[in-house]
Amino acid sequence: MISKSSKVHDEILLLDSTISKKDLIDFHKNYTKIITFDIDSDRLLTSNKISHITSDDFLNHSELKKLDSLCLDFCQWYIHNNGKHLLSHENINLGSLFRVEFHNYLIPIIKNFFVINKIKKLHPNITFVCSGNIFKISLEIGMNSISLNNKSHESELTWDEIQYNITDSISLKISKENLNKLKNISSTISNLVVKTNANKNSKNKIALIEFDSMKYEKIFQESNNVDDVVYLYNRHRPIFYNKESLKIIRNSNVIPYSDKKSIKKLDSYIKNCHEKLLANFEKFLNNDDFFQSFFTIGDISFWNFIKLNFINFYKKKLLESIREIEYAKIFLTICEINFVIVLSESGFTEQIIIHLAKNLSKKIILLQHGIIVDNPDAEKYNTVLTGVIPINSDYFFRWGDICSQNIISTSSSSVNVKSIGSPSLDNIHQNNNTESKNPQSILLLATGPRNHQSVGYDVKMWNEYESIIKSIYDSVSRHNLRLIIKRHPDMEETDFSPELYSYLSNATIKKNDKLSILLNTSKIVLSLGISSGILESQIKDNPVISIMVDYDMFGTTEYISNSCSETNITKLDKILNDIVNNPNSYKNLVIKGNENLIKNIDNIGFSSKILFETIKKL
Repeated sequence: MISKSSKVHDEILLLDSTISKKDLIDFHKNYTKIITFDIDSDRLLTSNKISHITSDDFLNHSELKKLDSLCLDFCQWYIHNNGKHLLSHENINLGSLFRVEFHNYLIPIIKNFFVINKIKKLHPNITFVCSGNIFKISLEIGMNSISLNNKSHESELTWDEIQYNITDSISLKISKENLNKLKNISSTISNLVVKTNANKNSKNKIALIEFDSMKYEKIFQESNNVDDVVYLYNRHRPIFYNKESLKIIRNSNVIPYSDKKSIKKLDSYIKNCHEKLLANFEKFLNNDDFFQSFFTIGDISFWNFIKLNFINFYKKKLLESIREIEYAKIFLTICEINFVIVLSESGFTEQIIIHLAKNLSKKIILLQHGIIVDNPDAEKYNTVLTGVIPINSDYFFRWGDICSQNIISTSSSSVNVKSIGSPSLDNIHQNNNTESKNPQSILLLATGPRNHQSVGYDVKMWNEYESIIKSIYDSVSRHNLRLIIKRHPDMEETDFSPELYSYLSNATIKKNDKLSILLNTSKIVLSLGISSGILESQIKDNPVISIMVDYDMFGTTEYISNSCSETNITKLDKILNDIVNNPNSYKNLVIKGNENLIKNIDNIGFSSKILFETIKKL
């Protein structure tokens, strides 16, 4: 810890979230320039009225996009350095299985490396006083720096802690270890109270991979009306997580898969595979020159900074990965699966199932589960990170024309595209009820800057997001209406600042509540950022105003532009006034949404039935 005095230093102070309030004593007196590197440090200094700038002042929009593109390359490290040979089990490259988690871990690191190197070049003769991880980075790039404190963040992968929904409105963040205990309890209970016997004579045996029974309730219900055997294969998420999800499974013919005995017999084999792959990983690491060169931004390598965590992450995942591959192989063969249905090609479980299904000649169906960004610049994002483009699947079941030709053209040339509609919207259509709508309530779908992109760590972008929400709140209040804010359910998303919570004193803020219930009590919907909630709103006959934001890095989509009243925050008040006070404007916007919905989404209300009918014809 450095000493402090009242004398002004010719030094620049670089701060991250490792600082505390007691560290702030005389900061404004001792340093002529202070730069914060994350949202927490910015909020701390702002609340204590300490003048500072943010590291994001040194970045522009094009540089943020460049960093995102680089990170998508870095998270595919496993395809280099003979990784396919050294890191594979059952022809599955194990490094690929946690590329999404590794990507999310890297995003703030490479952003800070880029900015700190830029600041160093702007101030070559200055001494930098750095806190926490910023000091560690400064040492890597050869900065003239000293440490403010000895604190640092312990890094973790995205799924080391997981969101667990207890009720519609209550969720907890729990460790992976504790979640596994809950999954085991869930599996044991399901074996006792849920159907476990399959009809051996059924032609088709279908596996739903990592499906939420509540979101896809109609698929579970429709399983009662088909001759197919339908399995639920959930390894990341629990088979059920509350009374309602259990009830849906119990009332269906879907069979949750669980088999602890078969995998137990392979313990010795798995142990041998683990030892062999550990040895292979050591060989993979021997080429240090490759890693120094590969993990580089401009002229700066960040390999030494991430090396220890990189090794620990891989080793921590290795045994689990082998076991999950063997478990999935047992499932696909013993249950004689014909078709597997996945919602993404990039998830841990989904990648395992897809690779094994190909090896075993099982058919793979990628089911569209959200609005896909159709900007050509998003191709790498859609394939590497979100896995929503069919690259390895045999079939792509899309919602309809909402999935543009840009998306289809980036798919594998061999994929067979079928338009079946959106099973996740079936239940909303079935329970559509406009009688309870409250003309005094407006619902805001608030999706902020996403943490799987650089903008999620951009303080300026986040502050702009909160500023827009304040403006929306003011506009709604001027019209004597009540604002309900539905935040994105992702628990990794940064929380609102205490100052914003205080500002929104008369608003209702929800996070994990069912959107369909909130829509039933709202007359108008506002959307910040791209959200599939727009479709749910239109099914419920809510007019939707889409507010364009800079942090949607690939812009809006054609569907949103055509089906909503699209505007920016400066024009919202005028548009809102027209829709609130002019019944024809309100009606026309509802009609506009309905017409585009029908035009772009097929089989609304019965797509789950079409899903099974389509599989039967394959």
